[in-house]
Amino acid sequence: MVAIANPIHDTGKMDNFRDLEVLINSHYPIICIETFEEDRVDSMVRQVSRALSLPLFIWTATQGLKRLHEALPSYNTKSPQGVLDFIHASSLDAIYLLKDLHNFLDDPHIVRRLRDLAQAFRIKRRSLVLTAPAFSMPLELKKEIAWYALSLPDREALKEMVLRVLRDLSAKHKISVQIDKKTAPALVDSLIGLTLSEAERLVTRVVMDDGVLDAADLPAIQDAKKDKIAESGILEFFSREDSFAEVGGLKQLKQWLQVRHGAFTEEARAFGLTAPKGVLLLGVQGCGKSLMAKAVAQEWGLPLLKLDTGRLYNKYLGETEKNLREAIRLAESIAPVVLWIDEIEKALSGTSSTEADGGVSTRVLGTLLTWLQDKKAPVFVVATSNDISRLPPELLRKGRLDEIFFVDLPNGAARKEIISVHLKRRDRNPVDFDLPALVQASDGFSGAEIEQAIVSSLYAAFSGEGVLTTETILSEMANTYPLSVVMKEQIDALRDWARGRTVQAN
Repeated sequence: MVAIANPIHDTGKMDNFRDLEVLINSHYPIICIETFEEDRVDSMVRQVSRALSLPLFIWTATQGLKRLHEALPSYNTKSPQGVLDFIHASSLDAIYLLKDLHNFLDDPHIVRRLRDLAQAFRIKRRSLVLTAPAFSMPLELKKEIAWYALSLPDREALKEMVLRVLRDLSAKHKISVQIDKKTAPALVDSLIGLTLSEAERLVTRVVMDDGVLDAADLPAIQDAKKDKIAESGILEFFSREDSFAEVGGLKQLKQWLQVRHGAFTEEARAFGLTAPKGVLLLGVQGCGKSLMAKAVAQEWGLPLLKLDTGRLYNKYLGETEKNLREAIRLAESIAPVVLWIDEIEKALSGTSSTEADGGVSTRVLGTLLTWLQDKKAPVFVVATSNDISRLPPELLRKGRLDEIFFVDLPNGAARKEIISVHLKRRDRNPVDFDLPALVQASDGFSGAEIEQAIVSSLYAAFSGEGVLTTETILSEMANTYPLSVVMKEQIDALRDWARGRTVQAN
């Protein structure tokens, strides 16, 4: 894949080596690789330099610029200005790997020299490869750079790493490896999403902890990945407390999801199935959209991640998009997983006015849409929304998500289920209550409003006669003004839009 103006070069499953080779051969003058895996970049650039028969020079501020396999650095190249002046004066076609130059990009002289080099390199077979954990590029360099995302190691690379670590450890320590044909793929899968160095440290740790590598170590690896995700501040692990049985109504949605149960297994892949992409749950507030996100994860036995859309946005240029890319990377790191994007319209609220936020929301939308369209990792997205007017039409196009379900106010049968669920949760037997009367009285109520009426009834009973009765609940319902009354016009408009465009969840 050839990069174009200021791209994010997301390699995904593609070969890192081949992609970097193409960029250099295509005369991209400055290539930025944002990663903590400096050793991996070093090895890859060395391979590319050999393949292209180009000399390789490596620079650090502590050692200066050294040609590969030469002991002494070039004269006066320890400073950033010195090394860039040296490269500018050289007539040699070569690859220059500069490590941690990002620390000096607030110097206008450094920025100017980089621009000079970029212009000169376009007609020569030379490239600057900059690597650092993070870049904050000055505006002057934005159009001069090809951004290259180093893809995470695939299963084969992780398998080779595990074997190497075990060989190295067994040469120094007495260890026991109790991995069978079933556990081995699970072990490698549990490491997916980690960098090679992170995975290596984690495997070493669990082996050295008790001298054994076996199936019992898999939970420890998953816990370490959970901690890493929690540190991001953007994604959070969410509890999976509710099953489908705990969510009243939504029968068509449940049936659709049950048909896809097991779609992330090896058996499904062997059968020729591709993993489902996800669903958009659109509808009235309090009608079970969020509950269903949790229930899907519980029913499918998958981890549940929640994307905090409020934490995505950052005042600094480019940071918001970087946050989203990091959230996607972390979600893919523990795939298969359910990713819950609650009230997705809040993340995309600025797409109708690009001037309001400098186009950040538009770029966020573009990143999200591209990922939804092209993603290969088994990340099942459950996006929820209460306000269709704030959703861009591009998101609703088939191919990004599998289906759009409209979650309406519960009908009579669904209300009966919901009432029964909430009574059981509070250790009450539904047969002791007049369910038909409660169903009739709750007409127009959302599931959340039914729950709140029962909770309020419990308070009333506790402070009164101490017994929860049908009459107590009916009294609380009679004193409630549901959303179907308070926001009748908005709900009617939402229903009109959904008719013929969505699948009814109930």
